[in-house]
Amino acid sequence: MNAKIKTEKKSLPAKAILLILFQALLGGALGYWLAHSAANSPYFREQFKVLGTLDLLVLPLLVLLVLAFHEIGHLLGGFTRGMKFLLFIVGPFQFTQSPSGIRFKWVFNLGTFGGLAAAMPNPNLALAPQLKRLIAGGPLSSLLLAILGLLVCFVAEGRFGAYGFFVGGFSALIFLVTALPFRAGGFMSDGMQFIEVMRGGRAVEERQALTMLMAQSMSGVRPRELDQQAIARTLNFNGEPLREVVAHMYAYYAALDCKDEVIVAEQAAWLTEHVNQLPVGFRQSLTLELAMFECSLGNLEAARDWMNKSKGGVVDGARRALAEALLALAGDKKALAKTFLVKARKLIPRGYDVGSSLLTADQIEEAEKRL
Repeated sequence: MNAKIKTEKKSLPAKAILLILFQALLGGALGYWLAHSAANSPYFREQFKVLGTLDLLVLPLLVLLVLAFHEIGHLLGGFTRGMKFLLFIVGPFQFTQSPSGIRFKWVFNLGTFGGLAAAMPNPNLALAPQLKRLIAGGPLSSLLLAILGLLVCFVAEGRFGAYGFFVGGFSALIFLVTALPFRAGGFMSDGMQFIEVMRGGRAVEERQALTMLMAQSMSGVRPRELDQQAIARTLNFNGEPLREVVAHMYAYYAALDCKDEVIVAEQAAWLTEHVNQLPVGFRQSLTLELAMFECSLGNLEAARDWMNKSKGGVVDGARRALAEALLALAGDKKALAKTFLVKARKLIPRGYDVGSSLLTADQIEEAEKRL
């Protein structure tokens, strides 16, 4: 096989741009109202008099506090329905579940800076109630923190009162923005997700199918041994773009593990055309796979282009090191390739997806033989 797969740059649709602008305007309006109220209130003016230049250093920490409270709310909501921890990101801090326990790493990516949380549903329980609690937990936590922050503002004096006003106001903004139903940048807001789950039907069925595949893979079932009928069903998804891409990624991994070059090429072509349907922050995991695919075809220029797009994001460390090794090997840089392969082997135990790690281990072994 030596056919090159062309990449297309797709811009955000007009509807998504309008939604993002609406969100920004709404946030700006609320921020202006809060600032205007504080500036024209004798009480708030007195509170803010005590703040100095050093307090500006505290504000980023308060922002992280508000974002973390929202994401923790998602997790706590899921835990009350039997879900298990999978992922927590706020600012540059990332915590991920792995076979050896919870792992921490630094992450610097604007796509995930605002915070992300994920939990694995209990396969023995109905999915919809778990999802409702998981989704609603974030906005409700932000609403609670907004109330607490504003109470502190009115009860405490001086610096702590000013901090309370900032935390309460910013948390109220987070509640409003996440509770509104909209789509932007590949993500659905909490409000939109909650409405989708409440409606039930196909959306919940699709989530159920992908959840089953994810649970199988994380429990140690390698891609070629996953329920192939379930993968075939997921390929018929034609509603939510994000779920469509995830479905095709499962099909790609299964074909890659089976060494079925024809299906691998077909899935790679489809994923290339739809790569922008994944949100920034998660898109890097796909562009990394496309880089390795182009390496297998000997298309070094295309592979390097995909690697450049794979910086940052939520990516399995072993697969990133493997991709670097394959790129170095394709460029006849064997010493560099060996270094990355050693690194990839060390990172395998840190991956949260045990099934995919088995595929990664096999690919590392194949690359080592080429050395």
